[in-house]
Amino acid sequence: MGLDAEVLAIGAFRRDLVEFLEYPADFYKNTRDGATVIVTVFQAVTSDLSYELASYFGIDAWDFNSHVLDPEKVDVDQLRDSEFSDRVETFLALKASGFTFYYLPNG
Repeated sequence: MGLDAEVLAIGAFRRDLVEFLEYPADFYKNTRDGATVIVTVFQAVTSDLSYELASYFGIDAWDFNSHVLDPEKVDVDQLRDSEFSDRVETFLALKASGFTFYYLPNG
């Protein structure tokens, strides 16, 4: 079975996070601080990348018990050296802001 996957982050909106969120800044002009927002942090479009992404978070892609991710267990150095490197700063900013992260496999 083919697989693609995403790492989503859910947390409280703050103006200083706009550059790390899903949409252009003007989309958030009426968003109140504290509103819950969802951000796609990483997207893996192939099976190989999906398994690779899961491994950076120390999980098995199909272990549903581990799909709420522990951001402290991520291998940031491997992420920085991967195809996902362009989103590492987003991950770190949202992590520092207390967002919760989820691995979502699509098989």
